[in-house]
Amino acid sequence: VRIPWLVMTSAPTRAATQQAFADAGFFGMREDDVFFFNQGVLPCFGLDGRILLERAGRVAVAPDGNGGIYEALRTSGALDWLRARGVEHVHSYCVDNCLVRVADPVFVGYAALRGAECGAVVVPKSAWDERVGVICLRNGRYGVVEYSEITEAMAQATRAGSGELSYNAGNICNHYYTLDFLQQRLPEIESRLEHHVASKKIAHLDQASGRLVTPDKPNGIKLERFVFDVFPHVQRMAVLEVARRDQFSPLKNGPGAGFDCPETSRHDLIARCIRYAEAAGATVKTVPGEEPAFEISALVSYAGEGLEGLRGKTLAPNQHITDLDSVVTV
Repeated sequence: VRIPWLVMTSAPTRAATQQAFADAGFFGMREDDVFFFNQGVLPCFGLDGRILLERAGRVAVAPDGNGGIYEALRTSGALDWLRARGVEHVHSYCVDNCLVRVADPVFVGYAALRGAECGAVVVPKSAWDERVGVICLRNGRYGVVEYSEITEAMAQATRAGSGELSYNAGNICNHYYTLDFLQQRLPEIESRLEHHVASKKIAHLDQASGRLVTPDKPNGIKLERFVFDVFPHVQRMAVLEVARRDQFSPLKNGPGAGFDCPETSRHDLIARCIRYAEAAGATVKTVPGEEPAFEISALVSYAGEGLEGLRGKTLAPNQHITDLDSVVTV
């Protein structure tokens, strides 16, 4: 089975991304199974509503948000490329989640069996005040309510009996679509989607002095579209809750931040691989106080399956398992 991979970049990152794929041998995939396309851009505005210039004769622009993926898929020819290959189902995800299960057969199968044209994976919130949007019903239609839109009382509300947060379905931008929905229904829906306003620091040309201005505080407006803004327009939606520790470890902050950073992503990936080994009947001999460097290649096991050969073995904590016949034991 050959599963094609679509990679959305921006104009400034396109060449470097493609070169990284080439240097890595397309990560074991065939080059003609990978399709690169660019995210769109929208003009930037000053706080007075006037369009800003990047330089003389050139409008300042910014990426149009993750919701720009829909137009970019269509105008780049990506959807036609998928149709020509016989693809019917599409899984999309954010690059900053190292635990995502790409082309997850459970999620894709669940959504397809429900006859959904769109679907979303959700995880329970880590705390009532976690800065993440939640999927819920709004006026009888599916949608995402951002953390900034929920009052503190609503965010802390719990369900009778279970004590679970009432607004608990954390949205992690892990979505399913039918190709028919993306090609046939979305063009009409897109015209009804809102543009969201974000106050940002925007370098621009001061037309009076001719100097480039680099502000130290927000001085303008960028427009964005959100990928989940299509949800209220979906006729049949599928939502699947999964275990957070198995499928969600976001990378949002720099090293040393203590949460949602490279260190926590590394820890969560290693911890999941250790759970896979232990579930198969192995023991990973870790050293107290030391972070192991233990990884099982996804080419060996996608989600913990096929590891029966590890049963009864005590495994060294620092190894990358790419072949069950060459594991390091202690």
